[in-house]
Amino acid sequence: MDVDPEAKRQRRRLSVAPQHVGDITKEFKVDEDEDEDEGLTELEVRCKAHMVLQCAAKSKKGIVPYNRNKVNQDRTMVKWALGDDENAALFGVMDGHGEFGHLVAEFVKEKLPETLGTEKCLREDPEKAILSAVKRMCDSLAQSQINIAFSGTTCVFGVLLDRRLYVGNIGDSRCVLCRQGPDGSLIPIPLSIDQKPDSPAEKARILKAGGRVEPLPGPPGEDCGPPRVWLAEVDVPGLAMSRSVGDEVSQTVGVISTPEIMVHDIEENDIFVIWATDGVWEFISSQEALQLIWQYRDNLKLAADKLIEESTKRWKQEEEVVDDISCVIVSFNKSKDIPVPPPSTTADAATTTAAPTTTVTTSTGSPSSS
Repeated sequence: MDVDPEAKRQRRRLSVAPQHVGDITKEFKVDEDEDEDEGLTELEVRCKAHMVLQCAAKSKKGIVPYNRNKVNQDRTMVKWALGDDENAALFGVMDGHGEFGHLVAEFVKEKLPETLGTEKCLREDPEKAILSAVKRMCDSLAQSQINIAFSGTTCVFGVLLDRRLYVGNIGDSRCVLCRQGPDGSLIPIPLSIDQKPDSPAEKARILKAGGRVEPLPGPPGEDCGPPRVWLAEVDVPGLAMSRSVGDEVSQTVGVISTPEIMVHDIEENDIFVIWATDGVWEFISSQEALQLIWQYRDNLKLAADKLIEESTKRWKQEEEVVDDISCVIVSFNKSKDIPVPPPSTTADAATTTAAPTTTVTTSTGSPSSS
């Protein structure tokens, strides 16, 4: 059934600009253009030089007209020579939510490289190391001074070990790989799955923990937006994802911070990977993002600028508010000199079959074929 456009707009407004979200009196700035080369050590420079062709990161604060104190709750993350390993790197984005979501996202940006880098089994058992590192990071967050009762963040990240990429996902930010087909076509390969409360396994866990999965309360028959997580007897917290970092109240009713992990071996026709927050994906499909970046693939900093610019344009066409928008783009291989055919109208990361080498780690930590 088609959803009324006004209902869709209301959903987005509630997501981008609920009461008090990012509304603080002390100014908190985040540079929009991340200079990932600044302050790199010799080891990190060598790591970057031989592991990837290019890397670009950009984050832009959104717009809420009636909130003068709006802060950017997104963060980007790039770490070369992870754990002092010249053949290891970390990439990712975070999308904070709630009053102190920007602090949670900043905490993850600073702490996750540290906990991952000190995992002794990162090489021998990367998936086990990732799960352990995320748990230690979340334990540290719980002991910090940040109020995480109703604040948290998504986190989608990739650990690159040689030519194998381990993508961990917590929440509904997204990671997509661009593969160049034999005919030159651009194929989006999903390396993460949006974790929503109404996904069967996620919903079962939440209900078992005593939570509810329902849309916002509203008049009968009215579209009140996506399913959200609620306490059994009280209409809080209303989280629209089934996994997150932080969100202590939500975690009492089945929301977890355990990442789902996909593993992908980088092949010669895998050109680049995008990690981006939903400020990008709200109005731009995975296929569209690939096509846009492809035009500027020889200059990823410009490509990131163009992706943010187009995302902002789409928000302004549809909304009076604009979400925070962030991306990290990493290229691995040069593209073949083949004309790109027009994209299929149905091709997108939500429906594209992942590569056979991809596996998924579930909430129990056990891998299964994807």
